[in-house]
Amino acid sequence: MLRPTLLLLLATLPLRTGNPRPATSAQPDTLRPGSPALLLERVRPYDLERELHFTRGDTTRPFGRQGERLVLDTTHGNASLLHVLTFDTPAALTIDSSWVDPATLAPRRLVSRNRFRTVVLEFGASTVRSTTTPASGAATVADHPLPSPVFEWNMLPVVLAALDLHDGDRFVLPIFSDRAGAVAWYTVAVSADSLERSSGFQAPMWRLEATPDSGAPSARWWVSRRHHFLDQARLSEPGATMLYTRGGL
Repeated sequence: MLRPTLLLLLATLPLRTGNPRPATSAQPDTLRPGSPALLLERVRPYDLERELHFTRGDTTRPFGRQGERLVLDTTHGNASLLHVLTFDTPAALTIDSSWVDPATLAPRRLVSRNRFRTVVLEFGASTVRSTTTPASGAATVADHPLPSPVFEWNMLPVVLAALDLHDGDRFVLPIFSDRAGAVAWYTVAVSADSLERSSGFQAPMWRLEATPDSGAPSARWWVSRRHHFLDQARLSEPGATMLYTRGGL
């Protein structure tokens, strides 16, 4: 969410802590890893490039590029999906590698590296162990509780691609971010939309408006109705916005 992400995903804006969300009958369905709403046959290896534009106040400027790749891999001998995000920005070159269970999209491990630090997340059933090692200095280790099964922020493009979306859909996504060390609960509303290409073609999209329960960035995602991948993303918090657009279109 560039990270925070996401996914698919806001490199410079921090994601602040959310609280466990109580379930009530008035709330939309909460989607979790392993949900039958995830059409896993749609999840296939791919490569995408995106351009980043950062807006603060009235000023917008290019902010580098993001590469995204999904491949098949293993984690501790188990089959995994490996999702790699490369952020080449003025701040640093950051490479985020996320491993998830291909049968559920449950997160297993994340490794994020740049010249300043390395972050490793190890996901368990009810906790996430975070190990942060600065370029010079000792590592710090923290265990973060998980109130329930969650998705990992950087894997959101894969999660969104696996959903059978319809105009008017509403659902909740619990998302863990290593920047916050906590879960944010996003309520998502789906509507039909399109994005205009440089040729004038109106590419059909699903637009997802995602509202967090806390101080996390709000998100707007565009998912291709034809190809299902995340085409464009806009992440915002007061005074700042990061836009991700596919390059060359």
